[in-house]
Amino acid sequence: MPDQRFYNGLYGTDSIELAKGLVNVHPFGEIGRKHEGQVKRHAHNNLFQVFMMASGTTELHHAASKTILQGPAIITVSKNHAHGFLHQGEVSGWIVSLSDTVLEHMLQREAEVVYAMEAIHVFEVREGNSGALEVFDTLQKCVQEYNRQLPGRLLMLQHLVGQLLVQLYRLSLTTQQQVAGADNASKLYFRRFQQLIKQEHSYKMSVEEYARHLHISAGHLSRVCRSIAGKSPKDIIIDYFITEAQLALSDVEKTVSDICYTLGFDDPAYFTRLFRKRTGLTPMAFRKKIGVKGS
Repeated sequence: MPDQRFYNGLYGTDSIELAKGLVNVHPFGEIGRKHEGQVKRHAHNNLFQVFMMASGTTELHHAASKTILQGPAIITVSKNHAHGFLHQGEVSGWIVSLSDTVLEHMLQREAEVVYAMEAIHVFEVREGNSGALEVFDTLQKCVQEYNRQLPGRLLMLQHLVGQLLVQLYRLSLTTQQQVAGADNASKLYFRRFQQLIKQEHSYKMSVEEYARHLHISAGHLSRVCRSIAGKSPKDIIIDYFITEAQLALSDVEKTVSDICYTLGFDDPAYFTRLFRKRTGLTPMAFRKKIGVKGS
């Protein structure tokens, strides 16, 4: 759609601060207030988002449709799915944004959970819907833990996010309104491309080699990536390996050089330059930022 934009951060931003590279919490309704109640249709390349609408009424814009929602309600939006809002007055709640790459690491043995979330889902939080009430309660705990600087905060957030994902998956099996998510050929190619990147796990592999594995041309793969994610295949490959590097840098046992070679980079200096270009920090500065001492 011509008005669709892709953001790496929240609406209107291209960066986001994720606790432990995993989660960010932001007030729902605040972004809308800055734009006269309207959040234009957009998508995120790298985030799975859960909107916890505690109160108010909003119009969810998705695909070519609109859905009126009244709080309390829960909306889940997977990466690359276009969505927008038109708030009808004051809306309160929270946006819980989760790193898509880290989620797939957490759920690598539970693939059906990942696939079940590849859509936009709406859940009404009402008496009698125990599953939705449980999810709402877990979301509140996530928000509280995120906003408090208590000992063990990051470990607790990881635990709560895991609990949240399982509860959302189980809820989706019993009660849901899926408002968008039908797969098409481009989405299937894109998903297979992502799987190949993880499977090969080497920065050395070229876009042309990935295209050959998919039995399509490099140009076709480029069109697929730009239509689904708004990025080139090379950018998607780089994003994956930078996220992998960030995860590996949290392991104090690994040196920066070890991580560089494990990910298929030939030159630690090039790896450092690329990491800094994408994150604004050198690998060592990133380690310092997340509180890891290493070399």
